Amino acid sequence: MIRRNRPLLLTLCSLLVIACLPTTIPSTPTATLSPASSPAPAPALSSPPPTATLPPDHAQALRPEFSADLALFPDATRYEIELIVDLDATTVTGHERVSYTNTAAVVLDALYLRLFPNTPGYGGEMAVTDVLLDGAPAEPVAELDGSALRLPLDPPLEPGAQLDLTLDFTASIPTHVGTGYRQFGYYDGILALTNVYPLIPVYDDEGWNVEMAPTYGDAVYSETSFYNVRISAPAEMALFVSGVCSPPTFDSDDIATWTCVAGPMRDFNAILGPDYRVKSDVVEGVTVNSIFYSGHQEGGELALDQATEAVRIFSNRFGPYPFTELDIVETPTSAGGIEYPGLVVINSAYYETLSEDMEWVVVHETGHQWWYSLVGNDQVDDPWLDEALVQYSTLLYYEERYGAGLAADLVDEVFRQPYEGLVESGRDAPAGMPVAAYDADDYGTVVYRKGPLYFHELRREVGDEDFGAIVQTYFNHNRYAVARPEDWLTAVESVTGDEHHALYEQWIMGATEP
Repeated sequence: MIRRNRPLLLTLCSLLVIACLPTTIPSTPTATLSPASSPAPAPALSSPPPTATLPPDHAQALRPEFSADLALFPDATRYEIELIVDLDATTVTGHERVSYTNTAAVVLDALYLRLFPNTPGYGGEMAVTDVLLDGAPAEPVAELDGSALRLPLDPPLEPGAQLDLTLDFTASIPTHVGTGYRQFGYYDGILALTNVYPLIPVYDDEGWNVEMAPTYGDAVYSETSFYNVRISAPAEMALFVSGVCSPPTFDSDDIATWTCVAGPMRDFNAILGPDYRVKSDVVEGVTVNSIFYSGHQEGGELALDQATEAVRIFSNRFGPYPFTELDIVETPTSAGGIEYPGLVVINSAYYETLSEDMEWVVVHETGHQWWYSLVGNDQVDDPWLDEALVQYSTLLYYEERYGAGLAADLVDEVFRQPYEGLVESGRDAPAGMPVAAYDADDYGTVVYRKGPLYFHELRREVGDEDFGAIVQTYFNHNRYAVARPEDWLTAVESVTGDEHHALYEQWIMGATEP
């Protein structure tokens, strides 16, 4: 249960920011649009284009001082996607063109696509047709209950070689789902198009990453890419996305069409709703947009204050956020919050109750812009590398904003006491395991409670100055890339001359015997 009268003694569900059944969270009201009102516009570009019909380019998604980052990715995957939303039929039809370069050191005899709407946690359906590889028809093979497609390559794709993939797809949008976060679907008037397009997963030293992730962890493991997306939807809907969009055009059937760009980002997400309001602020050169239901202005203002302060603290402690915008969006998700590149969603119940737990959730999801989005990792096999570091980053926010005394209390109450309870029950486990190695309850306690204690003990051992240098080194060396646990240890050693492996073995790789 979310407790409003005991500030900051966070419940497991709200703290972990993972999918918990909302049995004690108030139901979210249906969003409505009065005939006399008009939807809040999508966030404006930092520099409005000269005309409404001029599509944005990727440089407009980046702050000017980071435009040179575009040249860092000559071989990044490029997606061109068209989405047409039919709310009456609750479907999205799409066309996708992908330019893919084999950046591995081995020859690829197949290419994989992930169809996340077909996974249990998403609860929808996706069908793919008319697949062409370099203009020739291809015959995809469905795997993992239809959530993955294998495209045989004949001839195989040599290292450094490039191919073009085109396809059509249709996705049915769920309106009721019993598992997952309600991250994809049409609920309470809000349309969440999370992973609505076929996505190429990461190919690494273990091969193609196409495993079925548990519903209580993050499902997507992807590389930094570029997105050009055209979205058509009913004109009463406002649109918020990863990246930026040009102002919409309208046709005679009251259909709005936006042209959007995102990247370098590892994913693209879009949220649409008819009754959103927007409040914005600028910090560290970033426009932070708080997007909330029309009746939830106080919650929207709180979210803006919390996210803005988090961007300031994390930019100064870790490294700069390079994109022009960050959107904090109220939705009916059943998680506390969920992160996406350039956009996070926050459970509407926090805007209703104004619970003080909301601050931890907003700051946690904002922290993921550094750990997961900018510095990527395998969220399925190495969840601690972003989740535990984000949890400790959230603690650093509280320490800087509210003082060392409160931070010390939080270390004990939020991290140490729940973990000690797990040890006493004989269920301790290494924090460095894949999501699937835990059950749902122990995953949260081990990764989100025990994991941050590793960073806390490392900071105590090396001191504040070296710990800050370690985090900045890790960020600078892995920005836009996929980091491994050994990359973190390399950063530790490069600053201190020692990996401090005993702490790593104790907190990440080890477990207390019952």
